[in-house]
Amino acid sequence: MDLHLVSWNRPKMTELVINTIRRNTKPDSYSIHVFDNNSNRETKDMLYHYYDNGIINSLDEAILNHGLEYARQALLEEHATSDYFICVDNDCLPPPMVNSNMIAGGLDWVEQLVMLMTRYEDYAAISCRTQVMIGTGNIFEHTEKQDITDFPHPGGSLRIMRTDAVLQVGGWSKQSSGRGSEERYICGKLREANYKTGFATHIPTLHLFGTRGEHETDRWGYDKDMKPEDSGHSDVWHPILGSGDSFEEVEQYAGKELAEAYFGKTTI
Repeated sequence: MDLHLVSWNRPKMTELVINTIRRNTKPDSYSIHVFDNNSNRETKDMLYHYYDNGIINSLDEAILNHGLEYARQALLEEHATSDYFICVDNDCLPPPMVNSNMIAGGLDWVEQLVMLMTRYEDYAAISCRTQVMIGTGNIFEHTEKQDITDFPHPGGSLRIMRTDAVLQVGGWSKQSSGRGSEERYICGKLREANYKTGFATHIPTLHLFGTRGEHETDRWGYDKDMKPEDSGHSDVWHPILGSGDSFEEVEQYAGKELAEAYFGKTTI
């Protein structure tokens, strides 16, 4: 399975995402392809290290921040070699392997997503369920008995996509400026082509919102002085954005060692 990760700054967060993928995904079943949108030096050095040591399989670099749509299309053109690929935002952690109360026990998150795509052939894009939906309300309120919650524009929170369907609609536009709203663009085209899109009701992902304290960031994990229009993230308010990430939640997904590294502390 090809995992398409787009990075721009947020080095600690991006590193945690990569390491959690390694921790929670069966070895030799996936490849991580990174497109970096001209990150800062700390992020680039971390990505070079991971590429040189074989932790990520490819690293494409832009000399400018071309935006999310451009990066998604570049990854599609170069690194979509199977029936499906997965879009990975650099702030979403995959869940550990489950043993019960999910679609199937003993499967990792990639296998669970593939099972959904195989079962529901009318869906072209299915994202993992984030722990909170910013600005949309609780779309899962009446869908707990369903495998998929239909939604017009599921984001890059570990979003599996049907390769032939995305190619059929022409993929993303490389002409889009800024970071844009790539999920509205591509999912809108897919739905116009009579495909469905949505969230996997029972496959969770932890959406990170930045650490605080000695690693102080803004509400989305970028440098604290960065304006929303610079990062491309809306300045919408939600209580979770005021407190940063929870150590306990990160530990549930990434394990104690990676959580301690992310927060820069040792627990007792």
